[in-house]
Amino acid sequence: MTTVSAFRPLRYFWLQSLLLLSLGAIIAYYLQIDDAITRHAAREGGLIDLTSALGYLICAGLMLVLGGRHVIKHHYPLIISVTLLGLRELDFDKRYSTLGLFKSATFRSPDVSLLEKAITLAIVLLVIWLFITLISKYLKPLLARAVEFNMVALSVACAGGLLVVARTLDGIARKLGDIGISVSMHTEVHTTIIEEVFELGAPYSLTIALFCYLHVYRRESTKRASSNS
Repeated sequence: MTTVSAFRPLRYFWLQSLLLLSLGAIIAYYLQIDDAITRHAAREGGLIDLTSALGYLICAGLMLVLGGRHVIKHHYPLIISVTLLGLRELDFDKRYSTLGLFKSATFRSPDVSLLEKAITLAIVLLVIWLFITLISKYLKPLLARAVEFNMVALSVACAGGLLVVARTLDGIARKLGDIGISVSMHTEVHTTIIEEVFELGAPYSLTIALFCYLHVYRRESTKRASSNS
């Protein structure tokens, strides 16, 4: 990651701020209307879900088209990861498998063919490899740039933070129920919409990070080319 001044370029700071404010406005809207409407908006395969998936796939496509050879060569694990996140939002892991790609029962069940088990194992190994690669390659520089308020790092951190909170809220009523804490249906609807909206913000934060990265990378490439000529 190229070193730049804090919150620069400012246009991406304002874009990220606008995105977060928009997410807050969407949540505030759904928290004050009828629970039936909120539940419908937060359902699996609903508009928010599809918009999240579209965001990931658009981001991956932009990495390929705008990033070109440089991004494909140096950051292909990111492209694969973002694509997989988009497919997961479309429930490909459940729709095209007997019991679910990430269910241990897939490997134990006699109802799952050997071919499906082999494909599932390959995908699980790919996800593990991607996780290790992303952590080892990006985590340290990301944290170092985030404390410098680098906008690429901050947007990626926003995406990660939104996903962590969304995963925490996912099925929160069931999780709390397991330890003896009951949650009302009203509260469960609200936590579900917050989870879905936070998930919605993640791919668009990544897209802002991509545009910021390309802006800085191309500017630095132009400077180097000028100094070498």
